[in-house]
Amino acid sequence: MYVIIMGAGRVGYLVAKMLEEDGHDVTIIEMDRDRAKELSLMINGLVIEGDATDTKTLEEANIKQADAFAALTGRDDANLLACILAKSLNPNIKTSLRVSNPKNRKIFEEVTDLKRYFDFVISPEEIAAEYISRNIVTPGFDRVLFPKEGAEIVRFTIDENSKVAGKLVKDLHLPRDALIVAIYDSKGNLIIPSGDTKLPEKGQIIIFAKNSALKEVKELFEDRKEESG
Repeated sequence: MYVIIMGAGRVGYLVAKMLEEDGHDVTIIEMDRDRAKELSLMINGLVIEGDATDTKTLEEANIKQADAFAALTGRDDANLLACILAKSLNPNIKTSLRVSNPKNRKIFEEVTDLKRYFDFVISPEEIAAEYISRNIVTPGFDRVLFPKEGAEIVRFTIDENSKVAGKLVKDLHLPRDALIVAIYDSKGNLIIPSGDTKLPEKGQIIIFAKNSALKEVKELFEDRKEESG
């Protein structure tokens, strides 16, 4: 994919590096001259010193050939305007809008005339806050959050002392709002489970669950066998 990123702060830079590591072509548009110069030495792609709310700058970045555009500055109004311009110049482009103010996110998502200009709304601040709060309430495992849906993907490590080790999936009595989506055995082999799948003595379990079910899931998978002797 060819991706254009507006804003080269910490978020924009990290996204650019991740995309490049995955083999995608990236162009960054950054207003600050010193930051643009610094970034040109840190990424492989093109860094344009300019304003992505300016049509000429977007055209310089070949917006019409881009597959995706991400407006990732800390200025909600500028990000929205840039997405509107990007979509106007390239109706097929996928646009991602960063929103720092939660109140603005709600407005942007509810106003029909605005929604057609962006495909995804991202709020790193809200995601970080949700991640921290969830780890305070139910700590102890890796997680990927789905804040809007009120759900998470979590990962548990099991060993021979785990009470669930060696059990069949159908015998675990998982809560209704939880589902095992993948199992990795001790050799790292991926298993897509059914009810008759037997959990390994050592490995990892990937579970998709609603937040309301996580406490029960955590208790189930972290329960240990009593040591003999």
